Amino acid sequence: MEQGKIILLNGVSSSGKTSVAKAIQDAANEHFYHICNDMFVKLEVEMLCAKFVAKAGKHGAYSYEYMAESCVLMYHFAKTMVGLGINVIFETMLCDTEGFLEKYNMSNLDIFHDILKGLDIFMVELFCPLDECSRRNVERGDRGINQSTQQHELMHKNIQFDFSVDTSIHSAEECADKILSIFYRT
Repeated sequence: MEQGKIILLNGVSSSGKTSVAKAIQDAANEHFYHICNDMFVKLEVEMLCAKFVAKAGKHGAYSYEYMAESCVLMYHFAKTMVGLGINVIFETMLCDTEGFLEKYNMSNLDIFHDILKGLDIFMVELFCPLDECSRRNVERGDRGINQSTQQHELMHKNIQFDFSVDTSIHSAEECADKILSIFYRT
């Protein structure tokens, strides 16, 4: 069975990952499933942290250890899909919190590379100025105004990307076209 392909979109909150992923799905000449951090964090909050949420009586009971677990689960899920010949658009933030080192004794990036080693991953950086991300966060209403800045501070700085695109000057459709034109050339 032929292995599936991965297009990884890396960027902070409100950098346009989901919009670009959907635009890639619409423009690609083959089917790509879309998986993202939000899917797995939702699972983590609803299932893994239910007892903490109940004790706290609010959504705020959150653990970086559980976030690390949800990321590792997501990496294994992507690996399984690709192994089954399924193409994946993988939307994430390759950043580190204390949960990765505490639970796995490795950085998030090292865990990512360890689990997905041997797979052909087209790594895309979605860049957007932090002031624009903050504006988008406020407009969305479900993110903190400083969330993107905080994530940027945790983001790995030495990631080797195959391509980078600025979502503040290009529409999601333009970004998708640019990404796919390079992706299909490699």
